[in-house]
Amino acid sequence: MESQTTLKTIRQESQKIGVCLSDEAISQIETYFQELVRWNQKINLTGHKEENRIISNLFIDSLAFQKVFKQKTGSSILDVGSGAGFPGLPLKISCPQLFVTLVEPNLKKVSFLHHIVGILKLKNVAIEPSRIEDLNKFEEHKKIFDFIFLKALRFDALLPYVRPFLGKDGKLILSRPKKSRNPGEITGFFVQEEISYLLPFGCGERVLLVLGPAN
Repeated sequence: MESQTTLKTIRQESQKIGVCLSDEAISQIETYFQELVRWNQKINLTGHKEENRIISNLFIDSLAFQKVFKQKTGSSILDVGSGAGFPGLPLKISCPQLFVTLVEPNLKKVSFLHHIVGILKLKNVAIEPSRIEDLNKFEEHKKIFDFIFLKALRFDALLPYVRPFLGKDGKLILSRPKKSRNPGEITGFFVQEEISYLLPFGCGERVLLVLGPAN
């Protein structure tokens, strides 16, 4: 895909889901996209190989998480199982005031994360080469995050591990391919809001479940 076509597509599709990107953010995402495609030829960073699928399922889907912030653009977020940086890094690019921590155990993907954070000169991004289960031993991360994101993971097994990281009034955000049939049966949490949106290129409907911890 030509560079200008990529830029135009990202701008148009982000606007369709209600996310307006600055010119600087568009340029950074285009660089991110090109580096991801280049690295993905040597290292299996993502299962998505077609460029339209990368734009849709990774970049646009990640930017949609911005819908949960409302006016809290200076929030701290924990991206669990970040992979090649999704959704944490597109969100950081679109909302530079965010404080972002990426948790990813795969060291090849961690190398890419350090690379892309470096060339984009992103500030206030921490990369933890760890599983969330092992991160619990680090007390400095406990009870400090406004938002925790779980995307493309089996969330049920991870719920006990992520809850200790939520700050006061913190929210857990789950990304699902369609609306949950029983969203009230998520152990230890209750659903506060469901946010639906449609991905481009026929990639389907997504829903963000905004969860608060149950008492």
